Amino acid sequence: MQDPATSTDSLSPRRDGRKTSSKARFIEAAAQEFIESGFEKCTIRAIAARAGTSIASLSRNWTGKRHLFEDVFALHFDAINAVQNRNLDLLEQAGDPGLDELLYAFYRPVLAPMSGRAAPATSHTVYCKALSDPSEEAKEIARPLVTGIRSRMIGYARRFLPDCSEQELFLAMTVINGTYLYPQVQGARLASVMGINDASFDWDQAARKLAAMVAAAIHAFREDRK
Repeated sequence: MQDPATSTDSLSPRRDGRKTSSKARFIEAAAQEFIESGFEKCTIRAIAARAGTSIASLSRNWTGKRHLFEDVFALHFDAINAVQNRNLDLLEQAGDPGLDELLYAFYRPVLAPMSGRAAPATSHTVYCKALSDPSEEAKEIARPLVTGIRSRMIGYARRFLPDCSEQELFLAMTVINGTYLYPQVQGARLASVMGINDASFDWDQAARKLAAMVAAAIHAFREDRK
């Protein structure tokens, strides 16, 4: 299986030490506060303090917290979605991809950039935490940002499970989506319980193996139904 496009790190906010605008600092600080505190506990005051700028900066650029996080989530989700779609496009153009290839193309942009890092890159953490955040407001902001890529993946699931009911297809999608969400949100905790150093993981290989495991399970389920 050929490697899809590489990491999304270049699409993340600048971290090269150059001076940035107060708006950019506010957006980056909001992402970090969200990662640490979640949507409900993430306050404008804390974001401004982390950014080293004034709360007045918010009113110059956004109407409030929700408006701010629409920009924050869009920045990070668009980075992930762009690479996922590019990977899938390349596979489609190359021929008739297998389910494991499609899943690897889907998973790698979320997981692989973690390779060699003590913690995942900001975009990947924001992406997964936003999708699993309990706040209804966070869900309302995040949901439309993944509609396109989720619809595409549902289409692939239908292709490989043509005789499944809608409920069975739903269960298949919970497996597909949960496979990349759990490592980002709870993976460090599980690794600690198991005595594993998750910082040592090769997440490119992990993405490949997860794709193979999920594809094998879906193929086995399809065969069992015959």
